[in-house]
Amino acid sequence: MAITQHDCITCKIRECSILNECDKDTLKAISKFKLTKSLAKGKRLFTEGDPVEGVCFIKKGFLKVELNGKEDRPLILKIAAKGNVLGYRINAKHAVHTCSATAVTDVQYCYVPYALFDKISNKSTVLRNQVINLFIDELELIKKKALTLAHKTVREKVAEAILLLAETFSCENEEPAFQISFCRQDIADLVGTTKEQVSKIIKDFEKEGLIKCTAKKFSYLDLVSLNKIAFFKYPSV
Repeated sequence: MAITQHDCITCKIRECSILNECDKDTLKAISKFKLTKSLAKGKRLFTEGDPVEGVCFIKKGFLKVELNGKEDRPLILKIAAKGNVLGYRINAKHAVHTCSATAVTDVQYCYVPYALFDKISNKSTVLRNQVINLFIDELELIKKKALTLAHKTVREKVAEAILLLAETFSCENEEPAFQISFCRQDIADLVGTTKEQVSKIIKDFEKEGLIKCTAKKFSYLDLVSLNKIAFFKYPSV
């Protein structure tokens, strides 16, 4: 069978995903069983508590991955973008999703039923190790998230969130503007605070000349100063 541009072997997005180190046999097997799907903005890819039915490789768009917190208030763990993988699991004990994933833009992704992905990964040591490493990275992310929520000030949290959004939505130093798909409430859910506090800090940053923004569009970021705020090291006593 001829390889098409839709196959994993020739897919450019594979270079930033867990499939990057896989051999051709593994990539051909995934290509054979995958389905190309789309998800409209605002729709759920899966909900916390749903059974894990398939592995999703994000090709285009952004999703917020969140936990249902106190009084049904969500806490956003991360933003998933192209190259990210959702819906994987390590073993049979991970039978349900422990978080939800909602599209914040229109999303395109490749879907592989879990039973088939499991068979393929069991035959590929490289892919299996990549999945394990991904699981470890997720644990590390949750640990860092907990430390941020517990120890950082709201100002530091918002500065870090803006830097994350800038990186995620492809802000480069040479690009003067970028558009995010997050509202103030989403940013609040990302840092574990309120929309009002986020709005106040953003206004403070504007007054200080650190950012320029209108609604969801940032036309300027002082990346150096925001980094100093976000990752400020307190002197040891």
